[in-house]
Amino acid sequence: MDVKASTDIQAARQLPKLKSLLKKYRQVKTMQSGLLRLSELASTVNDMSSFYCALESVIRSLLITDSFHIVLLNKSRQLSLAHAHNMKEQRLLEHLEKNHWRQSLSHIVFDECDAIHCSSAERMALAKAEKIALYGSSCVDWLGVPLKRGHQVIGVIALQSYDEKLYFDDRDCQLLEFIAEHLVTAIDRVRSREILEQNIRQRTQKLTETNRKLQQEIGERQKAVKLYKAMLSISELTATNQDIQLFYQSLHQEINALLPADNFYVALVNEAERSLSFPYYVDEKVTHPQPRKIGNGLTELAISKAQPLMVTNGSIYALTEQGDIEQKAFTMQYPADRLPKAWLGAPLLAQDRVIGVFAIQHYENHHAYSHQDLELVRFVSQHVASAILRKEALAASQRSHDELERMVNQRTQELQATNLNLRMQIEERRKAEQQLYFEAHHDALTRLPNRAMFSDRLNYALSHVKRHPNHRFAVLFIDLDRFKLINDTLGHHAGDEFLKEIAKRLTICVRDNDILARLGGDEFVVLLDSLQSQDDVEEVATRIITAIEQPFDVNGHTLYSNASIGIALCNHHYNDANEILRDADAAMYQAKSMGRGRYVFFDDSMREQLIASLTLEQELRIAIKQQQFELHYQQINDLQSTNTIGFEALLRWQHPTKGLLTPSEFLFMAEETGMILEIETWVIEQVCLRLKQWESHAHYENAFIGVNLSGRHLTQANQLHLLIDLIKLNTVQPERLILEFNENAFAQHTELALKGLKKLKKFGVKLALDDYGAGLSSFNFLHSYPFEFIKLDRSLIHSIGCNSDNITLVKALHDLGSQFGYRLVAEGIESQEMLDKLNDVGCEFGQGYHIAKPKKFADGCDIEENDSKARA
Repeated sequence: MDVKASTDIQAARQLPKLKSLLKKYRQVKTMQSGLLRLSELASTVNDMSSFYCALESVIRSLLITDSFHIVLLNKSRQLSLAHAHNMKEQRLLEHLEKNHWRQSLSHIVFDECDAIHCSSAERMALAKAEKIALYGSSCVDWLGVPLKRGHQVIGVIALQSYDEKLYFDDRDCQLLEFIAEHLVTAIDRVRSREILEQNIRQRTQKLTETNRKLQQEIGERQKAVKLYKAMLSISELTATNQDIQLFYQSLHQEINALLPADNFYVALVNEAERSLSFPYYVDEKVTHPQPRKIGNGLTELAISKAQPLMVTNGSIYALTEQGDIEQKAFTMQYPADRLPKAWLGAPLLAQDRVIGVFAIQHYENHHAYSHQDLELVRFVSQHVASAILRKEALAASQRSHDELERMVNQRTQELQATNLNLRMQIEERRKAEQQLYFEAHHDALTRLPNRAMFSDRLNYALSHVKRHPNHRFAVLFIDLDRFKLINDTLGHHAGDEFLKEIAKRLTICVRDNDILARLGGDEFVVLLDSLQSQDDVEEVATRIITAIEQPFDVNGHTLYSNASIGIALCNHHYNDANEILRDADAAMYQAKSMGRGRYVFFDDSMREQLIASLTLEQELRIAIKQQQFELHYQQINDLQSTNTIGFEALLRWQHPTKGLLTPSEFLFMAEETGMILEIETWVIEQVCLRLKQWESHAHYENAFIGVNLSGRHLTQANQLHLLIDLIKLNTVQPERLILEFNENAFAQHTELALKGLKKLKKFGVKLALDDYGAGLSSFNFLHSYPFEFIKLDRSLIHSIGCNSDNITLVKALHDLGSQFGYRLVAEGIESQEMLDKLNDVGCEFGQGYHIAKPKKFADGCDIEENDSKARA
């Protein structure tokens, strides 16, 4: 037994070292990852601006701030700003570069060839010494290191922090210097690649320009040949008797061979209705429009002018009968998002009457069309107008012939279609109803029955039991352990795959006549029907637990879980499904509290516990709102001089019906629900108010007050800041306040808790380790944590009368106190014998009923006796 205890103690001592090594390993891994990304940037990025932008994510992954700037030597051998992450800081640095660049922290780093760490106060001092010029930056901490190529300094990289709670340290400086060594290499590689790319672009541009001129000459010749062929083809199209839509398509193809005509349309005027229709409309942005009233568009402009028009670059170009080009400013109120870059169109004329418009448009290029194209669209519009008139005449004759035949066929087809449609609707409705019923009663992820279907089957089972009293069934409520960790760590997709696999395993475990359902999240339920005995239930529950314990392979990860199962057996007093589910759920929570990976049968005591917990939670919320709490104070004396040096504030709840309650009766509920923070805020405010009242009383003006707090203030950064702000707001003497924490505050987050304690110590309050000797009582707390007082637990003090080893332990703790900087406070001193023994081993301070019982202070300094015996 002694060997095991020694091994456990040795393991406990090694744990902080292992955690420290793990933290260093993670830091090195992060740094390696960042440098690898820096190397990849240098190999892939071709210009400096992209490199600097991508560098921001590397800096953010390695350092505590993402605000930085880089200055480099330019061709004039002067420092020049190369990149600044913060836009406001960039403008200030650019202003500084024009005026006082030599009077900057970056220039000092460059001149001294060494790193500089400068706080806001140090920067003000340098400014007063006229070594630097202030340029309006709001940073509270500054860190800069030189960028060196060999022994030559080529620039500086600097970090800024704007958060008053965020300062750089030596590790940040070393890491930044390490980054700077690799950054110079990366900058040189990107610059070389950038210069090479620039030279290639210049040579390519010259060759491209020469080729463009040659291609332009060839294009002009080819365009003349294509124009002649296209105009001949258009004339031939007009003479054919093909369908008008085929004519439009063929015309579109011919024009597209000459001009950019991806967007082409023909609009016709209906003079009787004053509207426009679009028999042919091809456009990359607009779908085929419906007929509309004549309004104020480009089509209407061509109709009103009755001339070929070109609209581009804010101007309108019109072709007169004499072949001249007239230019006017484009003044129409036209939506900017719909106006094309270039528009070319001509009216369709029939006997000096405009019957429509033919037009092409381009959304990207202002120079898609030229003045010469106006003559081309005039020629095309004449042929289009002739084709439309002829096709309309033929179409009118054909429509009259087809109308009679259409009406006969229509009546027959309508009857057939109606009959077929009716049969199809009936079939589709039947399938839809089946699908809707399935989706309404099954879980979308696992395809298992959902809560609605399970409740329906459970209600049926309850009804069956009432008709057949000998029938037995049970409900198993299954909750998966560690599912939230899996979901948060690997993502929701992995969580979904995990739940699917769970559903498969559960399906194998239950019998064919049982109902397995998913209620939601990681909660599953099973209705075990037709039971012969309770052994059947235990057999299925055991199979489920064994199946869930087996490892899961999800997306390449091996996962482990357990199942906590609550079981509710059928009972005649159940009226509906919700009641039996409620009891099974309660039994499941009992299984979780007993260690998980097990099953528990429901009994009536669980319901009573649940009701009591809900009542206590509700009453506690009312107590916080109505401030039903009060503080009692127990003296803490110097054991040698018997003088009172301070008090410990003990929380009590003045319950309306139960009387005065101690924390052991309600504080556990406050911890579970998070209400502990509201209660402790009230305690801090009351204690600070008491300290203010004592400032005017000579008897208490130097006394301190100790307050017990939960570990949430140390493990939650925002709560620590709120605590410090609360104390600042309520007292100007934080040194008279002792904040006491027990070992539970450090059990899960030792590093985070230690950091929080150091912040509180720096703020000025005193710190005490409470209940030492009640738990593991690691010696690590004595030398690694900044406690000024170690409060020995009453269980340890009570045992000194019958256990000489504990007296030896107290003496050893006292001797260590002078080395590690803490002082001992004994709790629970209840006899003169205890007091004498503690004096003999050097314990400085103590409290307990033998010294003084807890008392309640009135608003003044009068003391009201109180019979409360439990400590907060």
